Amino acid sequence: MKHTVLCLLLVVLLLPFHGIAETSESTGFDLKSLAEDTVFLVNLEDPTQAILGLERNADKKRYPASTTKIMTCILALEESDPDEIVTVSKRACNLSDRNSKMGLEPGEHYKMIDLLYGLMLPSGNDAAIAIAEHIGGSVNGFADLMNRKAEDLGMEHSHFMNPHGLHHSDHYTTARDLALLAAYAMGNDTFREIVSTSQRTVRSEEGRKIVLRNSNRLLRDRTAEDYKPYSCLYENAIGIKTGDTHLAGKCLVAAAKKNDTTYLLVLLKGEAAPDNVKGRKKDKYSAQRYFDAIKLFEYAFEHDTVSLTVDDLTEGSLPDTYAVSPDPKETLAAEALYRIEWDRSDELTLPRWIADTYLNDPLPEDSFAYSVDSYRAAVGTKAGAVSVTINGSVAFRGDLIVEEYTYPPTPESTEEPVYIPADETVPPSSLPSPGSTALSPDTSANPSPSWMPIPTADPNKNESWFFRLLRCGGCGS
Repeated sequence: MKHTVLCLLLVVLLLPFHGIAETSESTGFDLKSLAEDTVFLVNLEDPTQAILGLERNADKKRYPASTTKIMTCILALEESDPDEIVTVSKRACNLSDRNSKMGLEPGEHYKMIDLLYGLMLPSGNDAAIAIAEHIGGSVNGFADLMNRKAEDLGMEHSHFMNPHGLHHSDHYTTARDLALLAAYAMGNDTFREIVSTSQRTVRSEEGRKIVLRNSNRLLRDRTAEDYKPYSCLYENAIGIKTGDTHLAGKCLVAAAKKNDTTYLLVLLKGEAAPDNVKGRKKDKYSAQRYFDAIKLFEYAFEHDTVSLTVDDLTEGSLPDTYAVSPDPKETLAAEALYRIEWDRSDELTLPRWIADTYLNDPLPEDSFAYSVDSYRAAVGTKAGAVSVTINGSVAFRGDLIVEEYTYPPTPESTEEPVYIPADETVPPSSLPSPGSTALSPDTSANPSPSWMPIPTADPNKNESWFFRLLRCGGCGS
């Protein structure tokens, strides 16, 4: 789990971010067509980069409204047990009708997990206060914990004053910070389960039942039965939180998954309906963020794959040569060097975030398979083949063409002649004739030593009596 969370954090933190601003001529997507002032779209699957992103005003200070509750929820999951019993205070229930509520009553007792569903589905401000008082001792105490967590996560442009997101001039964040927080929170399995739930029924310890419905209309459209034109149910949606105040505008942090790809989207400061607009016209403003989210997600999924050819990958990704030390039983060569001739017609389709990595880094070594048929093929001819397997299927193929063979040098003789001092030998001229025992006296008082080589005896030939005499040292002295 820690590894997953770190990977998700890197998605936003490292940010070799390939994003586009207001428009993109290459893709044709126009961010000006969106109702929201602030947009940040990022892929959650890549552990090192945020690829295929769209951003606008991602680092501008914005009021987060109830998207604040993402922090409240993940902090509560980390600082408490889901089965802890929480007592609801009068303050938690002392809220005006303009607040979104779970429906708590003073003095009731709920499990923490039930309050978290009440926090995230109907966006209950009463649940937010009850949770904050239980964990932090007070709303202010819990806000301190929120700010410490934000600092730990690297949310450098965020500050929290409360657990629910009601407006305060010192309660702010940015789209990038909010994406970082959401990515971190989505690494928690319980958090993901909560925010992907469309409806849940909870009970107080006293037995009172509350039905909770998700305000995120990507997951559940509360108006679908009344007027379907504004139905925004999106089958790929997996969460996570809405937000709405007059100064924050219409806000949405959403995630969607299709096949093996997950995108996270932050939309802030969406256009709010004028005060004189009511009913369905007013609801259209509220629903616009969902239409825009679907548009962005569909765009991302439509453009989330790239087809790569050999020509795209040859620089740094695919090798040009292959060298190997052959088995001595196969050839006399010490090394064989092959030139790889890749099949230029091969093509590999990958998610864009993976493809972008492959364009810059070598393909994994374990994806290559080399096969040498002959270590004696002539230079310039085919001697084997190579293949590259990605995701279980062969993506690229090539031939191994002999470039050169390297042979070991001929070893030099390591035998060295053996020398002995000449004054320790008996010159042949002074040796006695066969049968004689007399030796000529040495007339030299101080003979000057000289050196003479002693050849190695050939065991196949009979040694002369002279060399046998030398080896036995006179054999009688």
